[in-house]
Amino acid sequence: MSKYPQQLLLALGLIGAATLPASAAIYNDSLGDNFDGNAHMDIASVEVTNDATNITVKVTLNGPIGSPNDWGKYMMGIDSAAGGDSAGNGWARPISMPGMDYWIGSWVDSGGRVQLFLYNGSSWVGQAAPTQSIGTNSVTWTVPQASLGLTIGNSFNFDVYTAGGGSGDSANDASSNPSQSTTGWGGPYNSNALVSSYTLTPVPEPAVLGLFSLAGLSLVRRRNRA
Repeated sequence: MSKYPQQLLLALGLIGAATLPASAAIYNDSLGDNFDGNAHMDIASVEVTNDATNITVKVTLNGPIGSPNDWGKYMMGIDSAAGGDSAGNGWARPISMPGMDYWIGSWVDSGGRVQLFLYNGSSWVGQAAPTQSIGTNSVTWTVPQASLGLTIGNSFNFDVYTAGGGSGDSANDASSNPSQSTTGWGGPYNSNALVSSYTLTPVPEPAVLGLFSLAGLSLVRRRNRA
């Protein structure tokens, strides 16, 4: 076989590397495992993505989250460092997980909003808010890695929850638990060992991707001249 087809394949591979997406992982949850049967309370999957500076979390529900189902609340507990709060969270809901350091809480009614809280060793303190986008049946949060005390190569544990609008409502569904999380609105619920884990993976810098692309194009041109 001629060496040129091999060079062409290599070139195409290098060009393809220039369009690699950010690192991502999808965590599927059981469907129909929430006690009340509301589809917008039923987590279908959680997708976690990182680029060089941000972490993006997309929570997909089993049904539309808009009106009249826009009363749902969507939350995430994160354990990214030693210590943390194993009994509470930033919204004082009856929801907990071992060593929770950060809490993301969001809603989609009234235009939607998302909040971020840090446990400082004695209390939960509000932080700069992440960004939120709302889809037909999903909410997506993007938060800087630094806001969670993380950097490339670090790992963290997490769980995602749904709940109603009452301040005493617990986890209607929990993404890391394949079974029913609670039997009623009040719960309480503790994730315990049923948590998920994600590791921030290095993503090629744009300048490096540009070099890959130029190298690939160069090989293609050499092949065309042959």
